[in-house]
Amino acid sequence: MRSVKSWVSPKFSGREQGAAGSSPRVTAIAVATVLALVFALALVPACADRRPFVSEPSDAPASPSSSASTAAAGSTSAARSSAPTPDGAAVFAEHCSVCHSLPILGSLLEQNRGRPPGFVYDALTVGNMRRMGSPLDDASRRAVAEFFTGVRFDSPAAERDYQVSPRCEPGQGAFDWSDLAYPSWGRTPRNLRALPDGEGIPRDRVSKLAVAWVVAFPESSQLRSQATAAGGALFVGSHDGSVYALDQATGCTRWHFKAGTEVRSAVTIDVDAGSGGAGAKPVVRAVFGDRAANVYALDAETGARLWKQSVDPHPNASITGSITAHAGRLFVPVSSNDDINSMDPGFPCCTHSGAVVALDARTGAILWRTPTIPEAPRTTGRTAVGTEIRGPSGASIWNTPTLDEKRGLLFVGTGNNHSRPATAMSDSILALELATGRVVWTYQAQAEDAWNAACSFGTRSSCPDPEGPDTDFGGTTMLVDVGGRDLVFAGQKAGILHALDAATGRLVWKKTIVRGGPQGGIRYGMASDGGILFVPAMVEGDEQGEGRDALPGLQALSAKDGAVVWQANGAELCAERSPCVGIVGAPPLATGGVVFAAGVDGVVYALDRANGDVLWQLDTAMEFTTLRGGTTRGGGIQGTAGPMVANGRLFISSGYGQAQRPGNALIALAPAGAPGAPSSASK
Repeated sequence: MRSVKSWVSPKFSGREQGAAGSSPRVTAIAVATVLALVFALALVPACADRRPFVSEPSDAPASPSSSASTAAAGSTSAARSSAPTPDGAAVFAEHCSVCHSLPILGSLLEQNRGRPPGFVYDALTVGNMRRMGSPLDDASRRAVAEFFTGVRFDSPAAERDYQVSPRCEPGQGAFDWSDLAYPSWGRTPRNLRALPDGEGIPRDRVSKLAVAWVVAFPESSQLRSQATAAGGALFVGSHDGSVYALDQATGCTRWHFKAGTEVRSAVTIDVDAGSGGAGAKPVVRAVFGDRAANVYALDAETGARLWKQSVDPHPNASITGSITAHAGRLFVPVSSNDDINSMDPGFPCCTHSGAVVALDARTGAILWRTPTIPEAPRTTGRTAVGTEIRGPSGASIWNTPTLDEKRGLLFVGTGNNHSRPATAMSDSILALELATGRVVWTYQAQAEDAWNAACSFGTRSSCPDPEGPDTDFGGTTMLVDVGGRDLVFAGQKAGILHALDAATGRLVWKKTIVRGGPQGGIRYGMASDGGILFVPAMVEGDEQGEGRDALPGLQALSAKDGAVVWQANGAELCAERSPCVGIVGAPPLATGGVVFAAGVDGVVYALDRANGDVLWQLDTAMEFTTLRGGTTRGGGIQGTAGPMVANGRLFISSGYGQAQRPGNALIALAPAGAPGAPSSASK
């Protein structure tokens, strides 16, 4: 699963990509456009409501505008004063203008005028542009950040504002750890994304759902961290690395923490009841990972950092899935930005591979590490322009580990290889021993799948030969009890749903539910409840594949044999709305008589669990009033942050800059008449 693919609209078909690749000039423009989008999407803030806010807990790098960085820079101040000050415009022209001078991106430069330069600086030092920023010295990063935003670090406008809502009043927002409504990405380590009967929103009250409150995050154009709920608080990460604990009922801020870079993972709540003596208060940790492959454990009540651990020193290592907690251990999936860098003809692709890392939850110490490719990469050849080709690489783990307590196993899906040679555990489901990380069994659905971003964008000089189909396992697996037998369900980008025996990995059944491909298939996750699987389907291209139904939307299938129970396809979801995409781009949530699903066009649906009929819907790609009194807009909903329900409230993360519509709105809804549920907060 390649994040670069989601920068392209679902309507941009493979045929159009091929046509673009036929012309060197068009290919060059495509390369520059995509590279620029990487930078621009990382930088475009979407929250115009800025007022001072001080937040103590932080692990962010000291930005040059802060007093901390002034102290840290004291030892080099003399050298700076004697060295010539870099010209930000010149640095931009040499390192950035090839992308940002394109007409399609000209407006983005203007949109960033007046924004704090620290966000750009962070992107170039520890964020997703750190490889591009690494050749620059600190002064050059400062200079280009100032040029890009038009704001000097020593000006008042450089102050960064992390406030999303008023602080909770004293006595408001006390934590009650008997409430673990939705403490992890999949709610339980089985990753079923389902609520027990009685804990959802009753079917007869769904139509009364109304917006209770909305917050917008600083410096954000996409919301990719699945919100979780425990202790009466809502926990969520954000685009600029801010992590928040908000009051579920009112949205007021209980605490804020600033990580070094974007937090895509959910915040997993880990309750450690055995950390004290008899009758002692349990230690509750809020655990998450960032885009630079760092894992953080915070005190869930205060936001204070307990520890931080780097799980992979590779400069392109990342954490995109969420962390699974169990019995004093944390299981961390490691993914990569390596293949995206392959769009640069001068980048030697590739050297990073995926892994699962087990940590001690109390100390952060690494207990074991299992790579998806045991052998070290080596030089295997050169591209047409003379750049080294390295491998094997890839087989990233983009998803959240699923845990089988009975058998002591952990299940993960792996990505494709980034370069050749292809390896035995790419495009696979792996079962690892919890205690040691030993690989117990493997199931490979697609062999010889070597692909990287250069295959679709750029000169193709680093594209593996032959080129693989890029149909890996991006979404999280589920462990489902089917008539007393545990099965592991895994959705593949090829559009195939696989059911495997949890003990042996043997294939029980598989079914093609949609035409798949690099931009299609089953991409981010599913839900399961009462013997039914709820599977979102994304279609590759516009026509039906031969012998297959091309039905974007949501399908309900029998867990026993894959038989179709009902289908809510794109046309049915769109009904009379136009324009409409009808593609469910985020993992659904099953709650009693209702299934919640969300589309890449920003529409949230409540579907009848029995037949898929639409009971209620809300287009979130609109303007909302925030708790700070300003306004923000929602956007597309895609990726791993799907609908979440806790304590009778529905929480939606709207905005996905890498899909069709960027946005920046975390929306809390409750049935009208419930506490904290006004008739509407939209405009």
